Amino acid sequence: MRLYLAILVAGLAALAGVLLGWWWAPFPIGIAAGVVMARARVAIPIAGAIGLLSWLVPLAAAQVRYGLGPTAASLAAIMGFSHLAVVPVILTLLVGALLGLAGGWLGSAARAVVASNARVDAARNG
Repeated sequence: MRLYLAILVAGLAALAGVLLGWWWAPFPIGIAAGVVMARARVAIPIAGAIGLLSWLVPLAAAQVRYGLGPTAASLAAIMGFSHLAVVPVILTLLVGALLGLAGGWLGSAARAVVASNARVDAARNG
């Protein structure tokens, strides 16, 4: 139960950071998730999902409020994708997911390095 509560709090913190204009907020939240969660194969995907959702919610809210279709189509045309408005949207969400994934990986790797250096061999030190 505490794990689910920690995931919810981390997701809300990342979302609040993105809403405040800190586009990089999923990265430190991902680092914290990687450090706190013991298993990297759980922490990294959760951090990626947090990053994806923290960028998806404001983008969806802007779509509902303003209608981002023409803007996305113009950006796609500038990028050379004709009028495929979905391409810039997917790339935007990919950035959010990669921020979370990179943070989760870095936190998990740091936890593994610290844990491996903290082990004590009782036979040699005794």
